[in-house]
Amino acid sequence: MKPEHSVSVSALRLISEHVNSLKFPNLTRPPVPHGHPATLELVQWGIKGYGFPWLRHFGKLTSGVITLNDAGNLAAVYVVGRSSYELCAHLYYVNRHLKQHLDSKNVDAAWTFLLPIATGSRYINDRYPESEELFPTGERIGKAVKAFKEVMPKSSDGDDDYSYLSEFCHPNMMAFMQHYRWINPETIEFVEPEICGAFGAITASAIHGLLQMHELLGLANERATRKALHELMGEIAKIAEQERI
Repeated sequence: MKPEHSVSVSALRLISEHVNSLKFPNLTRPPVPHGHPATLELVQWGIKGYGFPWLRHFGKLTSGVITLNDAGNLAAVYVVGRSSYELCAHLYYVNRHLKQHLDSKNVDAAWTFLLPIATGSRYINDRYPESEELFPTGERIGKAVKAFKEVMPKSSDGDDDYSYLSEFCHPNMMAFMQHYRWINPETIEFVEPEICGAFGAITASAIHGLLQMHELLGLANERATRKALHELMGEIAKIAEQERI
C-alpha cells in the first residue's frame, strides 16, 4: 500500500489532467430583459456561467499544485492548495443555496442569489461604490468555508483542514518550521522540506468539489460536462480501490 501522501498526489494529478482537458461551449443568454422576472432557463444559464469558469480556474489551481510539488516547491503548495480549498468551499455554498431555492420553485430567489455570486467584486465595489449595481458585494469566503465543514471529513483527532492549510500561508511558526530542524537543544539546521502534509486536505476538498459541481450542473440540466465528471469520479474510485485508501 502506497503512503497516503503519494496516493493523494496521484488522485490530484488525475483530477488536474481530466479537468484541464474539458471543453465548454459558448453560452448565449436567454432573452429575458433586465428587471423582468427570472426564468428557469435564465437561472440555468447563470449556473453554467458560474460552473464552467469555476472548472477552468479549479483545473489551473490543481495543475499548479502538482507543478509546484514536482518542482520541490512544497512551501508554495500550501498557498495554492488553500486557494483550491476555498474554491471548493464556495461551490458547496453556492450549490446548497441554489438547490434550496429551486427545490422550493423560487426561481427569482435563485437568480437574486446567483447574480452577486457571478458578478460580485468586493475590490471594485470598495473602490467604485457607484458601480454597486454592476459589481455587488459577494459573500465572504469565511462563510463558505464554515458551510463546507459540513461535508469535509475530519481526521481522527478532529483537525480542521482549512485552519491547517492557513497556518502555512502566513508568516508564523508552522510556515517557518518547514525550513529548519533542531539538531540539538541549542542549534537549528536549515533544510529543504521533504514532504508536504497538505495533499490530504487539498485532494479531499477537490473530490468534494467535483461532486458538488456534478450536482450543480444537474440543476442546469447540463449533460456533457456532467458525464465527463462522472467518468472522472469513476477513475478516482479505481485509484482508491487499487491503493486501499
